[in-house]
Amino acid sequence: MNYFVAGLTNDDPATTEPVYKQYRYVQYGNAVAASETVSVSFPPYEDTYRYVIIQNQFSSVDAVCMKEVEVFANGYYTRFLTLR
Repeated sequence: MNYFVAGLTNDDPATTEPVYKQYRYVQYGNAVAASETVSVSFPPYEDTYRYVIIQNQFSSVDAVCMKEVEVFANGYYTRFLTLR
């Protein structure tokens, strides 16, 4: 997945489908190799958020394939496993 955005929201993505870049987000502006690990960081916010959204805008029928996503926030750590 290349040039993706990672976003923060309080809207449950199971009930409200995220709209690309319509939330607080940061853009990862490079290509990512198949086995590469990359990181994105958000500037500090006073607001708190419940959900992390990772999206890419596709120009063709492509799949998003991530082995895992790790989230570190103010001393907390959460790991999300995504299977395809």
